Amino acid sequence: MFITRSFFTAIFTAILVSPGIVNAFEAEMNEEHIAAAISFGKKHKGMDLFKSTMVKNACFGKYPELDGGLVMSKYIEFAIVSAMNAVKEKETTADVINEIQSADFFKVIVLVSEKGIQTPGDVQITLKQGLNNILPQKTEFGRMHKEDKQSVIGVFRYDKVDTDAKTAIIVKTKGWEKTYKIDFSDIK
Repeated sequence: MFITRSFFTAIFTAILVSPGIVNAFEAEMNEEHIAAAISFGKKHKGMDLFKSTMVKNACFGKYPELDGGLVMSKYIEFAIVSAMNAVKEKETTADVINEIQSADFFKVIVLVSEKGIQTPGDVQITLKQGLNNILPQKTEFGRMHKEDKQSVIGVFRYDKVDTDAKTAIIVKTKGWEKTYKIDFSDIK
């Protein structure tokens, strides 16, 4: 009996710590996964990246064309930075890689088209998991899009989110509120 328990414990532990398994919300990615994400971005340059299944799985609503958003895991961020650099025929620098890798947070980017948004605080981004409402550590403006659409970025700590829980992203402004369901397990 003891050997059987030890055997199953060893297998379970090996599965949990195996470097071949990637979770979107890993606090650190190994060099192999970073290289794979950067290579994926180079292969799908610029906005073509958003047509890939991998990035579509991280999007909610009708992002990037209309209202909705993107869950920016480290893998997704490496791929996007690499894709945008590839358009400019640039390489992703070691400084950028270290900055992304050392972050203890991930981003949720939402696109809103409501006029009158003066500050990032005019857009409330909340992750709802069961009875828990998780607010961002900070909220900031992203880039301005065509037709008065504005990106707003919510910065969430990895250790505050349960990636196995059913999750809703609630986006609220003065004029409207929308709820999007997201499955973190679909996000690389």
